[in-house]
Amino acid sequence: MTAWSDGYNSDIAYTHGFYREISPGYLSYVCLLNGIRTPPLDRPFRYCELGCGQGVTLNMLAACHPQGRFVGIDFNPLHIAGARRLAEEAGLSNVSFREQSFRDAAAAAERAGEEDGFDFITLHGVYSWISPDNRQALVDILARLLKPGGIVYVSYNAQPGWSPMMPLQRLMLAHAAANPGRSDRQFDAALDFLGRLNQAGAGYFAANPAAAQHLATIGNQDRRYLTHEYLNTHWEPLAHAQVVKDLERAKLSYGCSATISHNIDELAVKPDLRAILAEIADPALAETARDFAMNQVFRRDIFVRGAERMARRETEEELRRLRFTLLVPREAATLSIPIPLGELRHDPSLGAIHDALAAGTPSLAEIEARPDLARHDFGTISRFLSLLVSINHAAPLLPSPSAESRAAGARLNQAIARRMLIDETLFYLTAPVIGTGLQADTLERIVLAGLLAGQPVDSWALAGFATTCLQALGRSVLDENGAPITEPSRMRERLVGILSAMLPIKMPVWQRVGII
Repeated sequence: MTAWSDGYNSDIAYTHGFYREISPGYLSYVCLLNGIRTPPLDRPFRYCELGCGQGVTLNMLAACHPQGRFVGIDFNPLHIAGARRLAEEAGLSNVSFREQSFRDAAAAAERAGEEDGFDFITLHGVYSWISPDNRQALVDILARLLKPGGIVYVSYNAQPGWSPMMPLQRLMLAHAAANPGRSDRQFDAALDFLGRLNQAGAGYFAANPAAAQHLATIGNQDRRYLTHEYLNTHWEPLAHAQVVKDLERAKLSYGCSATISHNIDELAVKPDLRAILAEIADPALAETARDFAMNQVFRRDIFVRGAERMARRETEEELRRLRFTLLVPREAATLSIPIPLGELRHDPSLGAIHDALAAGTPSLAEIEARPDLARHDFGTISRFLSLLVSINHAAPLLPSPSAESRAAGARLNQAIARRMLIDETLFYLTAPVIGTGLQADTLERIVLAGLLAGQPVDSWALAGFATTCLQALGRSVLDENGAPITEPSRMRERLVGILSAMLPIKMPVWQRVGII
């Protein structure tokens, strides 16, 4: 670690992730579900991401919202350089990136005018990984720069779910400190050391079987993520009540969770526990106790500065105006939704919602009016749709996707696609119709890169393009029995069969969300 990093791991860049929870459209939808008014997205707005990392998310959001102004702040010059380069390649003029520590950003905020305020400020994977002084600086920024009625998203490792793992992280950090080197190698050495302790019968692992299971789980995860997760001096899972108290200084109040199912008690909390929680008058205590009921590991909180609650009728009418579409092939759409309490199975007749979403971009009012859904009330239909959004099988459309956003999204996707052909760490492309990024696997990314480069929608042509790309990446194709194929002509033949089945399923989704 370097002196300027203040205990935060900085020698390896973070992942090129996209986090839909911080997109303005998603945040607005979740707030609307909970009757909270948000800044309108069909007019100019300002958005800031604190700890923007590689800037992939922010660049995608800027492309989707040409009417918005986006600012990303990160202390790591490697992150900022990469984020700026991607914005320049895509020709995005409504996004800027600042290399600043949170303390420097807080000092700059003291000199900011009203025109510098933000409607949305987001912090993903930051708050519980930095020092208390830096958390104080973040609250200073929120206090000075968030507009009245503005939205804050903050995610953090939570108590009590992380409690059994805290000694694990502390020993990893101590082992790394005693064995200097590049952080990914430090992590591997610490992981091996902990594994040996576990295999030898260390009492900690015997008393905490979840910790042993956790070791096995993280072994195959991306080291760029793991080093940033575990090798930070100030890593500290937080209680919700503490975060509420911290943000009160910025006049923020808790609105709801960005995880949709966590806002619905009957889906998240056992009945006997719900009765106990109902006895608690203090909202912060009730939510903290709720985390004990759920053994919460990670929180995605939405806070509001001056929360304006909407009447139920107004909320329902606004929901009815929203348009939605399906993000998965119709064949993959499910009636069984994973929820905190297990799995929720829905009436088969609600499959008509899947049919409507697969056919286009209907409004909730249009879905509600379908004759084959007449037996279901508004609440049932809206909840099922929201749960489809929660598992990323559906998404609300932006209020008015424009030709400008489609053009900006196409330029950014072309820039990302060029990188995808040499870098397998990019997993998302911009979907300007829904205002987020859409994940794709290796073959899907190569096919999309080909289409964005001008390849025809033809299985033979795309198979040839994909064969060349896979060979350049040192990858093979598996035959029907799972054996690798490396000979080019056989690879192409195999890919023709795969693409002939894949394209009719994937193309409608990519077209509906505006990727192509």
